[in-house]
Formats: sequence, C-alpha cells, structure tokens
Amino acid sequence: MSTKMQRMRKTIIFIAFALFLLACTGLAQEHTTMSAECGPKGKLSITVKEGTHWLHSFRVMWVVKVTNAPQMAFWLEDAEGNFVATMYVTHRTATQDWRASPGEKKGEIRRPSSLPIWMHTHRQGGIQSKASCAACHQKVKTEDKSTEGHPLLDAITGATPKWGFTREWAILEDFKPGTYIVRAEINHSKDFNEHYRKGLVVGDPNYSGGKMGSGQPSMLWEGTLEIGETETSTALEKVGHGHPSGKTGDVYPDLNTLTSALDIVEAIQVKYIPPQ
Repeated sequence: MSTKMQRMRKTIIFIAFALFLLACTGLAQEHTTMSAECGPKGKLSITVKEGTHWLHSFRVMWVVKVTNAPQMAFWLEDAEGNFVATMYVTHRTATQDWRASPGEKKGEIRRPSSLPIWMHTHRQGGIQSKASCAACHQKVKTEDKSTEGHPLLDAITGATPKWGFTREWAILEDFKPGTYIVRAEINHSKDFNEHYRKGLVVGDPNYSGGKMGSGQPSMLWEGTLEIGETETSTALEKVGHGHPSGKTGDVYPDLNTLTSALDIVEAIQVKYIPPQ
C-alpha cells in the first residue's frame, strides 16, 4: 500500500472516531436532558394563614420594642412516623442565628426551646441530602450565619414573612408514592403567660429558657397527605406542643395551658401538585 493511501486511511479512521465521540457526547447530553425532565416528582404547596398573634412584640431592657414573626418548621414523616424530609424551616432556628440582648454573646446563644420537635426529629436523616443538614449544623458553630448563595440551605430555610404566605417545595428524587404525615411546628420567643412565666427557674416543668426563652412552648400542627398520581390536599390541625425548654422532642397533647400561642396561625393547608 502506498504512503498516500496509508495517510488517507488514517485520516478516514480519525474522522470516523471523532464522529463516534460526538455521537456519544450527544447521547450523553440527551440522557441528561431527559433525566432533568423526568426527575421532578411534583411539588408540595404550603399555605399559611396568619392568626391574631402572628406578630409578637416585647421590650428589651424596658426600652427597645422588638416585633417578631414566629419561628416555624414544616416537614414530612412516613406513615410509621419516621422522618422523611424538611420542607421549610426558619433561618434563625436552623442556624441558631439569634439577636443578642445586653450581656449575651451572639455566637454562644442557643434556643433549644424554639422548635424542639423538629430539632430532635430531623436528626434521623430521612431522604434529604446529609450535606444540607450538615451545612445547617456547621453554620450553628460559626459566627457567619448567612446562607446566601448556598443552594442546599436556601432551598429549605428563610425568614418568616410578616403575614400569611404560600411556599412551594419540590419533591426529592428518591421520594416514593404513599401516605405521609405533614407536620408544622410554630413558636414565638418571650411569649409568656401565667403558666409559662419568665421568672421560672431550671427544674420547673414549665421553664422555657429564662427571660429570653420561648415562654409558651411550640405548637404542633399535623395532617395526612396522599402523594401519588393525582392532586391531593390536607388541612393541618393542632395536635399538641413541644417541651417548654426543648429538652426532648416529645409531643404533649394537652393544650389547656396555652393562650396566645394557639392563635399564632389560623390555618395551614398543604397541597400535593403532581408533575405537569
């Protein structure tokens, strides 16, 4: 075979190989696009209607008036009560980013009484990326509590709106159809009443963290939701409260000692919207 023919043959082989690589790349890109299109399994829409005590005001050092919206967390559990995923949790509780009052060091402040049921339950893991949970816990230990530009945290954390709101949560890839328990935990700081007083001391069953504690414990709302092929919804109901000081994640069904905490939220509706 002549040298010219050999060069031509090599050129043809090279072109064929290049075309093969391009075809493979195209297939890979097509597969990625199809996965992205088929991956989403729908979304959950959370609608919260504010109650008469949605905003809570108190004074710091008897001078500065502070008005807060509540702390809250929304999450899913399976029919057996196992944690599945956090849909939304307020930034301050997730990262322990609390305002410091005179005499407090911001980086050392912890408020275990804020949302104790969620705080204990979500540590089970569920199907959520462990990196997102770890990111929150890492923020707790640092001075920088910002989550701006952090997609894992931005997806599930945020400030509480100053009135009712609707928020959507994209269902995760590993999610399976079935019956789920939707839970919402809601609480205010310094929401004291005659049962949960600011002057109570450690050891008292109603102690909630002292003068900067929660006062009345967190309210737990709950509903059951079918997630499958058709649109469904559930109206959550009050089912109990959390431990006053946040010592455990237990749920206490007796609500007779709560007053204004019962009216932070008027209604919570969660809707499953299947993929379009």
